[in-house]
Amino acid sequence: MTESTPGAPTNARVPFRVKYWGVRGSIPAPGPDTVRYGGNTTSLELVAGDQTFGIDGGTGVRLFGNSLMKRAPVNVTFFMTHLHLDHVQGFPFFVPFLVPGNTFDVYSALHNGSAVEDVLRALFAQPAFPISMDDLSATITFKRLTMGDSLQFGPLHIHTRRLHHPGGVVGYRFECDGRSFVHASDWEHPADGELDPVFLELARDCDVLSVDATYTEDEYHGRAGPPRRGWGHATHEAALRHAKAAGAKRVLLFHHEPAREDGQLDEIAIALRDMHPNAAFVREGEVIEL
Repeated sequence: MTESTPGAPTNARVPFRVKYWGVRGSIPAPGPDTVRYGGNTTSLELVAGDQTFGIDGGTGVRLFGNSLMKRAPVNVTFFMTHLHLDHVQGFPFFVPFLVPGNTFDVYSALHNGSAVEDVLRALFAQPAFPISMDDLSATITFKRLTMGDSLQFGPLHIHTRRLHHPGGVVGYRFECDGRSFVHASDWEHPADGELDPVFLELARDCDVLSVDATYTEDEYHGRAGPPRRGWGHATHEAALRHAKAAGAKRVLLFHHEPAREDGQLDEIAIALRDMHPNAAFVREGEVIEL
């Protein structure tokens, strides 16, 4: 057995990892054709040091909540990208909200003038749902975020930027112990083929870029169904062009179109493999160690 010297420096790194509990966009898409990549809408878990954070509350947050219940009581900070339904619809089924002793801080910017607590009160209400916000036993504190704010939680530094999406969306850059993770959900690139300078600033030289890549070029430009320009999402090719220009080391294509089957994602990934040497479509349940 090798003995260590008290007070001697170690090479241990601060834990920094991300787990995807939901990767689908717009609406849940469960079924045999989406089982490999997943059908739940947006929910991420981020661990930095000894702290746990959440990003958004789509249907995947139900699974995140079930995992948290195994180690309750918990203290979790949520960061909302925006307040569209697919990013909040799982919160009514997030069991830790019902348990006394659990504490949550929820950071969100105003979107179209609405606060996250207003949206959740509308979700937790008759006739759509039998439980009100007043029935929740956990301690939940809502905190206002202004796009452009920087925050710090222990070893985790957070930088925010307003990205292009109907009503606005917060892009997040998380930095911990010299490593960086950027999450740019529900972002639409310039339609004229130019690069988005705010996106490039946010993602510059990051270790991992998690980026909206919902549409094919044909879908976006209306060559396969209605044109999606202005709907607030990126094409696979535009996402990778921006990732390459920003110098992102690894790219996780995210927010999969609900009608996109597993086999179709496989085919698109093959077609895109020359655009970035380290890019892939992210899968529900995938854990990224930074």
